[in-house]
Amino acid sequence: MESGELNLIPYLDMVTNLMLFMMATVSAGLILSQINTTLPDKAPKGATVTPPQTNPDDQPLGLYVSIQRNEMVLWSTSKLEGTLKAPKPGYVLPRLTGTTGKPCDGAYMCESNACGNGTCVTSTDTPQPIYDYRKLNEALVEISTRRYAGKARKIETYTIVLQADGSIPYSVIVSTMSAMRCRMPEFGKAATTCRMPNENAEFKKSPDPLSSDGKYFDTVRAPYDPKTMALFPSIQFSSGFE
Repeated sequence: MESGELNLIPYLDMVTNLMLFMMATVSAGLILSQINTTLPDKAPKGATVTPPQTNPDDQPLGLYVSIQRNEMVLWSTSKLEGTLKAPKPGYVLPRLTGTTGKPCDGAYMCESNACGNGTCVTSTDTPQPIYDYRKLNEALVEISTRRYAGKARKIETYTIVLQADGSIPYSVIVSTMSAMRCRMPEFGKAATTCRMPNENAEFKKSPDPLSSDGKYFDTVRAPYDPKTMALFPSIQFSSGFE
């Protein structure tokens, strides 16, 4: 009393007891129910699930183009066109060096980013890594021809993923995307446009599955032709290598 402080211990004991009584009262009023359920039986050890049979030409191949500092690899997550660890022969494209003085039909073939009179020449630009984009394009043309030529190619099969190392410059990304979209012309010849798949409802109502301007085609009605139609124009980007 001399210090002027109250002894709160009895009050705390009372509050604690009241809380216990209140909790007991509330829990007694709860209505408990039981739901009858039956757990599934445990599968026998070693049992496997057989996936439904699907035509490989009707499902996406899961194609990837992975660009590293020294090579470019074409592979697929579906394993139908090789894997990253075991790519098909010809699907690993090493980086090209010493391009100065070699034939070219565009700057994309030259480390100097300069092509003059059909030959790679020196320039003041920063040297860029170069890969064999023509071989990549030829491989994609071969896949498209082997799997889809003459058939109605589904829209899902036009997807491809571009995966690049963080050090890869933008010029390589652009050249790789060009090699993915359409069949490249023969060396030294002018580039031509290719028709793109179109799923527009109004376009599908037109009597002709090929647009009059030469830009689009109906994927359902028009038989696929890799020479005049897009290869893999639906390009997605991954986060790259970790």
